[in-house]
Amino acid sequence: MKVSPFSTIDLPYHHEASFSNALLGIDPYRKGEGGDPGVDISQSTMKDMLLRARDRYFRGFYQEGLTLYAQVLSHDEENQNAWTDQVRILVDVGRCEAAAYWSDVAARRLSQIPVLRNAKAFALAHGGLIKEAKEIINVPVGTAETPMIWLLRGEVFLRIRANPFQRLFAPYKGIGRMGAFFCFLRALNPVPRDPFINQRIGLAYLLAGDAGRASEHLRFSLNMVPDNPLTLYGLAQCYRISHDREHAVAYVKRAIAGNPNLDCAIELLQWLHKPRLSNIGELFLGISKKKRRR
Repeated sequence: MKVSPFSTIDLPYHHEASFSNALLGIDPYRKGEGGDPGVDISQSTMKDMLLRARDRYFRGFYQEGLTLYAQVLSHDEENQNAWTDQVRILVDVGRCEAAAYWSDVAARRLSQIPVLRNAKAFALAHGGLIKEAKEIINVPVGTAETPMIWLLRGEVFLRIRANPFQRLFAPYKGIGRMGAFFCFLRALNPVPRDPFINQRIGLAYLLAGDAGRASEHLRFSLNMVPDNPLTLYGLAQCYRISHDREHAVAYVKRAIAGNPNLDCAIELLQWLHKPRLSNIGELFLGISKKKRRR
């Protein structure tokens, strides 16, 4: 079974003005250029909005997450976290071209902030433009390092395949999975059991086909937030890959109960309920045995 985008949401084409308006929290029917952000809000309210937005994204409620981040940007257009997580959400819902476009918009408005350059590399890599992603990611982090930058870089490196020569002579030079491993270590350095970072690392390994490492990080995340639908889905996929259908069904049902709009979980449950080839083979074998007995 191919792992598809985690969900789909209804968004305009990214070159349309309505796309930018939606992600910037601009009401096109308001008077005045660019809309009116309304009354000022306190720093504590802004922090609460960011926390709620990250929680929605973390749990796979992508439309709600984008809307909350748009509300943040309507009051603070220079908020790096809101821009970065919007790019990440667009990738999660399969809009990689839109994600790369949106990272460019953010970079122009915020004067090429490093995390946004890495967010663009992340979007390009997931869209299959590995060469272009490598050109961005090869720039050293410098003094601007943050857990998010290291996470983004690790997710990009995980999608870069090292050839045999590189694996033999440059195994620790930031190439492929080895480079991703060390980036993920740096991302987790401040808080090793951070539920969000561990979830994203686990899902990145899952998309790369490494269910063993994916399961390890997803379990760390689930231990901290036991009811997270997106994490439960990731673990259900790990069980599917290891041919443990019973646990896969149990986990994916919990994921759907927590988020009924999580398309990937619904797709997985439908796949798990399809007749397996082995069962079909057993059916034909049973029919042939009955014929011989006659």
